[in-house]
Amino acid sequence: FNMLFIKNGLVNMKEKLSIIIPACNEQENIKRIPSELMPVAKKIGNFEIIIVDDGSKDLTAKIAKQLSRDRRIRLVKHEKNMGLGAAIRTGISNSTGDLIVFLDADFTFHPSEIPKLLEKYNKGNYDCVVGTQFGRGGKTKMQFHRKILSKGVNTLYRIFLGRKITSMSSIFRLYKKSALRGISMKSNNFDICAEMLFDMIKKGRNVVEVPVTLTTRIYGKSKINNRKEIKNHIKILTKILKWRLFG
Repeated sequence: FNMLFIKNGLVNMKEKLSIIIPACNEQENIKRIPSELMPVAKKIGNFEIIIVDDGSKDLTAKIAKQLSRDRRIRLVKHEKNMGLGAAIRTGISNSTGDLIVFLDADFTFHPSEIPKLLEKYNKGNYDCVVGTQFGRGGKTKMQFHRKILSKGVNTLYRIFLGRKITSMSSIFRLYKKSALRGISMKSNNFDICAEMLFDMIKKGRNVVEVPVTLTTRIYGKSKINNRKEIKNHIKILTKILKWRLFG
């Protein structure tokens, strides 16, 4: 097992952790990194923070560049908006860690939840630890209509996969970087999270969930286009059904 030491709230790992934050027009949320993410990251010990600016029109890149004066924080820029999937691929290709945690720029999954992923990872030979707000012990403060939509989509994934996975669509996960080799990451949209997890399960990677809390956005607006995402999820659900039926 990987070495994780937890004492008096401190989490020290031998492996390096890359915390990747895709961001588009998130200037107010990026400002929260020093006060809300850095204290958690410092307790982990060996880490880097990669901010992937996905063609922001506001001051996101400028603020991130200022933060990158700390060598543990790096900015990678897309000159135009390319979508969450592209930002995830860029983050992975620029990471130097053994482990990767993806974090929403709006901190709806708060950085204080990261140690829960690390603790679970240390307890078994896991390739991916999924933070779930829908599993037993998980909590969510989502708006009612978004909660119903999200829970409905994730329920369909669970039924189609035939696995006890309650959160296929959220970004908040820990990956063993080596386990991502050969995993499908073709989508440029929000459904890339479901695409990646499905392919990990399909390829026999060891996936586990841990309950976490999903809060609500404080600053800015969500980038999710519900109609577009539903269409994308239907495509992935169709692929899963074909896999279950025909192998």
